[in-house]
Amino acid sequence: MSAVCGIFNIDGSIVSSEKASKMMDKLKIYPFDSTSVYLKNQIFLWCGIQHITLESRVEVLPVYDKNMGLALTADAIIDNREELFYIFDISKKESMSVTDSELILMAYKKWGYDSPKYLVGDFAFAVWDERNRELFCARDHVGARTFYYFYLENVFCFCTVMKPLFVCDENNISLNERWITDFLALDGIQHEFECNETIYKGIFQLPPSCSMIIDNKGIKINKYWNPIKNVQPLRCNTDEEYEKAFIKVFAEAVNCRLRSTSEVGIMLSGGLDSGSIACIAAKSLSKYDKRLKGFCSIPIESYKNNKSKYYVSNESKYIESLKIRSDNIDVCYCRCDGKNSVTNIDAFINMFEQPYKIVQTLYWYNDIVEKASQSGCKVLLNGQFGNSTISDGEFMIHALTLYRNFKFTTLFKEIKAFSNLKKIPSSRVNKILLKAILPYKFRKSIKNILNKNFDRFGSVPVNPNLIKKWNVAQRFDKKFYNQLTERFLDYYESQEYTVDPLAFSHIGAIETKIALANGIIIRDPSKDKRVIEFCLSLPSDQFVRNGQERYLIRRSMKGILPDKIRLNVSTRGLQSADWIQRLEPIWKVVSSELENILEHGEINYYIDHDKLEKGLIQLRDGLDEKKSDLIRMILITLVFSRFIRSFHNDVIYL
Repeated sequence: MSAVCGIFNIDGSIVSSEKASKMMDKLKIYPFDSTSVYLKNQIFLWCGIQHITLESRVEVLPVYDKNMGLALTADAIIDNREELFYIFDISKKESMSVTDSELILMAYKKWGYDSPKYLVGDFAFAVWDERNRELFCARDHVGARTFYYFYLENVFCFCTVMKPLFVCDENNISLNERWITDFLALDGIQHEFECNETIYKGIFQLPPSCSMIIDNKGIKINKYWNPIKNVQPLRCNTDEEYEKAFIKVFAEAVNCRLRSTSEVGIMLSGGLDSGSIACIAAKSLSKYDKRLKGFCSIPIESYKNNKSKYYVSNESKYIESLKIRSDNIDVCYCRCDGKNSVTNIDAFINMFEQPYKIVQTLYWYNDIVEKASQSGCKVLLNGQFGNSTISDGEFMIHALTLYRNFKFTTLFKEIKAFSNLKKIPSSRVNKILLKAILPYKFRKSIKNILNKNFDRFGSVPVNPNLIKKWNVAQRFDKKFYNQLTERFLDYYESQEYTVDPLAFSHIGAIETKIALANGIIIRDPSKDKRVIEFCLSLPSDQFVRNGQERYLIRRSMKGILPDKIRLNVSTRGLQSADWIQRLEPIWKVVSSELENILEHGEINYYIDHDKLEKGLIQLRDGLDEKKSDLIRMILITLVFSRFIRSFHNDVIYL
């Protein structure tokens, strides 16, 4: 993969070579195998390439087509190469030397602004058309690669990461207060609420599945992919036909991601998603006498499991069954001894260029990426998005769908089957379903009456004054965020969340930046555009049937995935189960740092000082896992305060 950047002087003035050099200098922190520049009059394009695929070793970027007057820079891996070879009439012999960027340029020549529609993969690219004096930029369907930009008067700058864009307006770099307010107000791990904004004023991100045209008329952004609107229902005659069609699409999504100059790794858990991906990948790699390197996070040896037996904190017994099924899988179990949620905060802030909220998982997630890179992996697979696609299938979503479609006989049968499978009374299921059936507004009104003192921002550190200033409550209401009343979705409503650009952007930013820093690429077959479209095309009863959740993948992976994983309904993996116990030895240090921060008042404008002060008092005698929300709030505040300090230092030294 690559990182890209560029400057377009829209008024026709010559790009400053000094400004271009400053942008490139800020990208020297990343381990590139080659870098190159295209600088001509009003346009500057740059690319730093990391050799991930065999074709990338001969890739030349930026590339200029003199006949068409087109220049391209791209951060891309294209997965539907065979399809494109057929369309462009490229022979098998010729295809061996065709790079992904050449395919992008061919696509642009043929389809122009519509070209992203015909590309499958992880990409962000910019095409300069010198004849029409316009720049065309695009980001892939699921936002797997980042694309940030700055636009002011007659200057447009873009980059894979944000800090190089500081040079475009060095004297006016400031923070986006609305973004910060949303970040501190969101109850969960999500970083942003406005998909096109960033933490920096004037620096924006191109949303997933969007393209943009920049010329002397300004900027025009177009959304080129809307699967909810355009995907047609798939109707097969039998379950076997659905399974066969699924395996075909899913296997292709896995296999096209195995292109690598070196080793292929995978983040493993004991669940259906990563296990299914691992089995398919291992089988394909075995044909070339290659091995799959697995990496799995497990708790520290001193961990005391205080959770229900339903939750499994150490999933190694399930992963060992994968090794028995596929004898070319090697597994590294990562305990991350000595690491916790405050390890390397400053380094992570520098990596992400902003504060972050994934405090429970980041230390081990990054540890796995580092270990994978050090062991020679260029591609690291995961199945993070699988719950929304390949292993979709929640009973209550299906039950509500049946009710709203008036399929009452089927609904009663499903309730009985689910109750028997889970060994719980039908009355308990009916009670939850009744709650789901009742209109949301009605349930919300009742909840509010019974919980008059409920504070929807009670577990987040944001300053109440900023909530009012930026109209947070009303904006969050549009997406039902930070609500006391649970919202139940039917199958069609849940599909809207599957393709939510906010979720795509959140994942894409984290994975792009961690991977870029380690000279590796993180790839998720369960988030493949074709897999998403296929899963959206299926009827609800392909995902839940006879009370069995995640029905499609359990059926389809028979004989491929070990039954120990495939048929497991009695337990569920719990990653980061030990995150609080890891903090116990150093909590006094953490608490002391935050006390000093609150005392000096450097972030008091942004946070609820009294709430945090009371929170520290509650934890003065030690950590309590029942207060995990409070611990998270304190850690997020600590991360945010470190970011503010880092930002002020960055501005001083610009």
